[in-house]
Amino acid sequence: MWQIRGLKRQARKLLKQQYWRIIAVCFIMAVMTGIYAGTLSGLFSYDSAREIAEDVIMKSHPGQSNSEVVNDFLQQIGVQNQPDAGKQYGTEGVLAGIFNSVTQSGSLLFGILNAINQTLFHDRIMASVVIVIGILLVIAWWLFIENALVVGQCRFFLEGYTYPKTPIARILYLFRIRKFWNVDRVMFFRALYIFLWDFTLVGGWIKRYSYKMVPYILAENPLIGRKEAFALSRRMMYGNKWRAFLLDVTFLGWWCLDLLTLGILKIFFMNPYKTAAEAELYRVLRAQAVEQKIPYHELLNDAYLVKQPSLSETEETFEEYPVEYYPIPEAEKKQWIRIEYQRNYSIRSMILLFFTFSIVGWIWEVILHLINGFGFVNRGVFHGPWLPIYGTGGLLVLILLKRVLHKPVLTFFLTVLICGTIEYFTSLGLELIWKTKWWDYSGYLFNLHGRICLEGLIVFGLGGCAFAYIFAPIVDDFYKKIPIKVQTLLCVLLITGFVADQAYTFIHPHTGKGITDYEASAAVTVEVNREL
Repeated sequence: MWQIRGLKRQARKLLKQQYWRIIAVCFIMAVMTGIYAGTLSGLFSYDSAREIAEDVIMKSHPGQSNSEVVNDFLQQIGVQNQPDAGKQYGTEGVLAGIFNSVTQSGSLLFGILNAINQTLFHDRIMASVVIVIGILLVIAWWLFIENALVVGQCRFFLEGYTYPKTPIARILYLFRIRKFWNVDRVMFFRALYIFLWDFTLVGGWIKRYSYKMVPYILAENPLIGRKEAFALSRRMMYGNKWRAFLLDVTFLGWWCLDLLTLGILKIFFMNPYKTAAEAELYRVLRAQAVEQKIPYHELLNDAYLVKQPSLSETEETFEEYPVEYYPIPEAEKKQWIRIEYQRNYSIRSMILLFFTFSIVGWIWEVILHLINGFGFVNRGVFHGPWLPIYGTGGLLVLILLKRVLHKPVLTFFLTVLICGTIEYFTSLGLELIWKTKWWDYSGYLFNLHGRICLEGLIVFGLGGCAFAYIFAPIVDDFYKKIPIKVQTLLCVLLITGFVADQAYTFIHPHTGKGITDYEASAAVTVEVNREL
């Protein structure tokens, strides 16, 4: 008979071995699926610099908005499960809108839906339409994405006990082997059965424990049938439901302590600890099922999930699960980027790329200003149609990250670091020289002194990667077709115009409405919302 103390000891051992990976997986699951209710509560504070303007905007819409209607509806059907509903962590930007909705509803999908509703429809289309669309998307997300991620998390924890460096990406393993349709079907019936049993009051609690092992069984064998999965789970939990309940009860003290930490303990200890204990429970019950040869035990056919291949089979030990031994082969990875991005750029090409990206950045800023209803304004620091901060960031990505371009994920994060550093110190320098601001992210989520914010850095990271992998190589190939003398002439003309613009701007700074006048912009925002 398994002991609760032994299970929790093994869980703590796993946490010690793979702490940060496990923390990351549980946090991702909290955001993507909402299975860890309340995890996002109380963690983030927001800058209330734009609070007055936001209050005026809210008062201009006395009726109940779409998002409020949807929030009420989600509360009624039980989707909205966060205790801090109604609290906002930022007042501006798409990321803040999504994050506020996620923390209020516990659903990433609803966060995205509500952000689209507010951004595109200004929260004014028929509430019933929004609700219908929202219900359909929530169901689709839960059925096809969330269930697969839940089973993927089970797989990650099970592998983690055997392999010391299990990668976070293992939560996506069902998508790698492309066998998630059967998993979604079985998980749907699991939720349906529990829902129906809830009408019997006591039966719902009992069946939750009877079907507790279904996600772990699917994590081991995603091809198992519905009948076999439920039969295995019921048999494995036979005589163990009460002890599994007591295992959950032992975490009550930690839940109480978590109230004093405003949810931080949940992220860094509680969620990982409890999930690790549940995974260890499956490992123990699986061993008993195989030993006792209960019906369908042969379908628990992934031997290397609970033990590494023996030295008689291979001469090496594994830090990660050996996917080549898995009964279901992974699908071959597609080569998405076929452009030759590993190249040497000439000086002329780099100069032309600098100005090309600077002009594209200027066009981007002007278009954003138009979309937000502020009219056409030259958004550049200089008087000319260029924003050198974009060109500088693009060139530094090409030069400094040349050796890591074969690693797109690393390239993205380093691009964020480079662009964030440039933007922060550019803003600081401009403030020191001209005592004013050309941009201010004070109302955005996760901003640093209003000079940079997470939403902007994500855009810069994506834009920088697109520049390095796609845009720069294509434009470079185009520039190579231009005669060298013409390239040189273009470089000279652009540099001359840019230096002249710098000299003129130093004497006559480019300031005014829509450029450095943020109070006027806030007033326009309020007026636009009133008209809508």
